[in-house]
Amino acid sequence: MNNIKITYHHWFREKSIETTFPSCWSEMTPRQFLALTSRPDDHELLAVMLDIPKRIVKRLSLLQIHELANLFDFIKRDQKVSSFSLTTLRIPSAGILHSPNPKLQEMPFMQFVYVDTFYMSYAVDPRFETLCKLVSYLYSPKTGFNKITADANIDKIRKLDKKTLEAISLNYGLIRKWITERYPLVFPKHSNTRKSHDSSWLDVFDNIVGDDLKDRDKYAEVPVNAVFRFITKKIKEGRK
Repeated sequence: MNNIKITYHHWFREKSIETTFPSCWSEMTPRQFLALTSRPDDHELLAVMLDIPKRIVKRLSLLQIHELANLFDFIKRDQKVSSFSLTTLRIPSAGILHSPNPKLQEMPFMQFVYVDTFYMSYAVDPRFETLCKLVSYLYSPKTGFNKITADANIDKIRKLDKKTLEAISLNYGLIRKWITERYPLVFPKHSNTRKSHDSSWLDVFDNIVGDDLKDRDKYAEVPVNAVFRFITKKIKEGRK
């Protein structure tokens, strides 16, 4: 976190205020994350990022604005996070929905299959319907992920502000970047076509289940990180 001291003039008097500015994505508050992804005017964005009134930002000199703008360099430098900024969503008639845990811990593999497929599809063809499905399958009740519940919530997700949904999609993309670096054998850099991600996860699931069809639902609940470790182990064994 960057510690900032801002000096400005007010009624011919010099005043100062001390605040902070994020140095990476993971230090941002939900309000800052939404502001950054919704692209408001420059004064509004700086006010939110600095957590100070907009009227103070308007009193800053062009040089001060320029220097503060340099603090946004972390957006290009730091392109991954391990947790969601918006940890909850309040949905009318659906209550409060929760994001997956940091590092996608305890996230069922089948939930990841759906989410990642929707995300990759939206990256190729950004349809609002796909975005709604992505968020609906990503955020779950406290009781955990359930496909029937996720499908039922899609219509309710449509009523949320599109900027919020896009911020969630970006957040997942940053987490996905973190996951790909943690499991490089599972996510080879050359494999980023839509075809490789639309079908390969279901192929992986079928390979894990094998002939044990009666326990298919049990395998679907296996935490995704456990599946990634299993795949990594198998790839390493195959290279010996």
